Amino acid sequence: MTDPRGLCSAMPMRRACTGALAALLAAAAFFVSAPGGSLDLVANAHAGDLDLYFHNFYDADRKVTERTEDKRYEQLMREVSLALGPRMSGPAASLGSLGIEASYELSMVDTNHDAAYWSLAADKPAASVQTGTLRVRKGLPYGLQFGSVLTHMFESNMWAIGAELNLSLVDGFVSIPDVAARISTNTVLGNADLGMLIVGADLVISKAFGVAGIASLQPWAAYSFTFTHVNTHQIDVYPNDKDIKPDLMLLESVSAFAHRAAFGMRIVVTRVSIGGEFLRSFTDDLSIMTFKFGVDF
Repeated sequence: MTDPRGLCSAMPMRRACTGALAALLAAAAFFVSAPGGSLDLVANAHAGDLDLYFHNFYDADRKVTERTEDKRYEQLMREVSLALGPRMSGPAASLGSLGIEASYELSMVDTNHDAAYWSLAADKPAASVQTGTLRVRKGLPYGLQFGSVLTHMFESNMWAIGAELNLSLVDGFVSIPDVAARISTNTVLGNADLGMLIVGADLVISKAFGVAGIASLQPWAAYSFTFTHVNTHQIDVYPNDKDIKPDLMLLESVSAFAHRAAFGMRIVVTRVSIGGEFLRSFTDDLSIMTFKFGVDF
């Protein structure tokens, strides 16, 4: 016979899991139906304004088949890396060995939209690129935390999938802040002419403050360092020129480093959290503003 007390004790956990799943499904629905999301692209069946093409970065007068180096292309890749790379590094406190966090993040990323390289690559460059991110983090023993990330740049065919590993170096002390380190890797997909790998490292410091016994206020600051490697696949440059054999060329690979600082805040009420982060890339002189909604269970 089923123990009624055991059944009742399981109900809070069931309600928490059901609520978290509903929130995640709602975020996913918004994610794919937002402007430039996957459902929007399928429904309209046309290229996005920020789909990138690289034919214009070649010198057609040279008519040679060799790697082409172009600083404009390199700067474009640096900005794409900023848009699809890691963010929301804090807070530093661990989730605990049983904790799970699911969240949706909406980011506005600055670009040098009036620069020549954006006009060469995209149909309608935008001053602010929007991205949406689904993130799931799982707490592990010994202050470890593993996360997976799926990011989409709206109005484009580019996605990024990634993983992150956090280690809480100082965690749970009353009188001193929490400190954590994070490493992450993201791979960009969706553009057949582009291969991009983004590796990041973050050092985060944060402190939680109780508010009226009903909420937790969690500000953080972080320093981030990223490395991006970009390789183009073969691109058909001169499809109508039969004199060039083969008519395929490659752009020079790009290896770029960047350092950034971020400041963020999260408010947690019961199991629901809302927050934001401002990230500034000193290397590229560009910024990202990110807003987040999450559920802990």
